Amino acid sequence: MAMRVLIVDDTKTDRLLLKLHLSKLGYGTIEANNGQEAIDLFVENSQDLDLILMDVQMPCLNGFDAVRAIRKIQEQEKQEWLPVIFLSASAEDDDIEGAILAGGDDYLMKPISQKVLSAKMLAMQRIADMRRRLVETNLALEHLASTDHLTDVANRRAFEFVLDREMSFTRRYGVHMALAMFDLDKFKVVNDTYGHEAGDAVLVEVSKRIKIALRDSDIIGRLGGEEFGIILHNVKEDDVFKVFDRYRKIIAEQPVSYEDIEIPITTSVGVVMYTGEKVEDKAALLKRADASLYEAKETGRNKVVYHP
Repeated sequence: MAMRVLIVDDTKTDRLLLKLHLSKLGYGTIEANNGQEAIDLFVENSQDLDLILMDVQMPCLNGFDAVRAIRKIQEQEKQEWLPVIFLSASAEDDDIEGAILAGGDDYLMKPISQKVLSAKMLAMQRIADMRRRLVETNLALEHLASTDHLTDVANRRAFEFVLDREMSFTRRYGVHMALAMFDLDKFKVVNDTYGHEAGDAVLVEVSKRIKIALRDSDIIGRLGGEEFGIILHNVKEDDVFKVFDRYRKIIAEQPVSYEDIEIPITTSVGVVMYTGEKVEDKAALLKRADASLYEAKETGRNKVVYHP
């Protein structure tokens, strides 16, 4: 797919010349005649732009200030870095230094030859590709660090991070959240009877069933072994028991198929509410949820014990 370039220059002739050069190189373009117009076009087209060619001296808003504003927007919106090449008739060291400090990646002297522009565009495209791959790699590493490798739900570290965040949100905005811990009943029997591969299949299937049932704002995490946690974001107290009893039924409603085996599975669930009214930290809330889970297991299993 061809790169799309934002050309920013207050001189129409310069814009037309750049557009002609870029067209011959196979690049698409949009144009702005000053820094403020460039910012507006960037906001409208940021997802479709690959590079900006920015004149330095322009009325309304100069190139340096325009790029500073664009970089600030990118930082606030957590957008990918967009390469910027400044264009100027000045070869003063202060101007070149100012371009880099403003957030530019390169500096070209006017008039610009097509060969130099072509080389610079190719270099910027390589830089953009490398940055994109770096972002993708970082996202992949972040996913690996925060995800349980078997079930593809949050691991304990990531789950507790979200729990901290949700508790802070609850305290700040006065909403309610619910924390549940659930444990697959007699899971050791499954492993001992059918083998650990069958046990893994059960864990994966249970995770899938709950993930499908959850809202986008809620989260499930594997806390260890056959124990999972669920956080319900901004939930009404009257709905909590019904929600988790439905999840319990979703797990138990049909056995897990593994090869030619049908493995029945049930779960015990311990649930607590957090409203932010009491002084309580993450460890205390997890302890309360664990106590509710223990009560569910000790009083018959395959049930929900809920303590507001």
